[in-house]
Amino acid sequence: MLRLRLAVPIFAFVLSTMAVALPSITSAADGATGVIIHDGGDPTTWGYTPASTTIAAGQTVTWTNSGAFAHDAAATDGSWKTPLLDAGASGTVTFANPGTYTYICTPHPWMLGTIVVTAAVSAAAPVPAAPVDPPVSVAPPVPSTPDVLAPAASDPTATQPADDTAPPADPGN
Repeated sequence: MLRLRLAVPIFAFVLSTMAVALPSITSAADGATGVIIHDGGDPTTWGYTPASTTIAAGQTVTWTNSGAFAHDAAATDGSWKTPLLDAGASGTVTFANPGTYTYICTPHPWMLGTIVVTAAVSAAAPVPAAPVDPPVSVAPPVPSTPDVLAPAASDPTATQPADDTAPPADPGN
């Protein structure tokens, strides 16, 4: 029982520590979301793959140019822009605020894409630890037993006890 009393708080501490550490590990593991810039063949088919990307606030998008020509990604409202990317080069932008961001390739404005930024997901609250000792259960009360000398009212075969309240008869009288 002593081991259990020691193990439960330690286990709860480890779980709560992991809950605090996991959001940063998850964010680092998510890293950047990738968008590929492609060209070749008919210029009207050039673009971004995927054309629309959804991320959480605080995440980064990386554009990688897989084409033969220099491209970039620039917000149509002018709020952000990657550098002009030669073939094989990459550029990143981190999005802090939720919203929908439309972007184009500056040298090739027919190339369009969107970034949809959702509210950041917060870490779940730690689950409270289970109680160390389970609650004590109380047995239901035992009904009192009827007086064994008094017959049950509904039992016609019950015998009555002797009535010893009368004074003893005096045989010498």
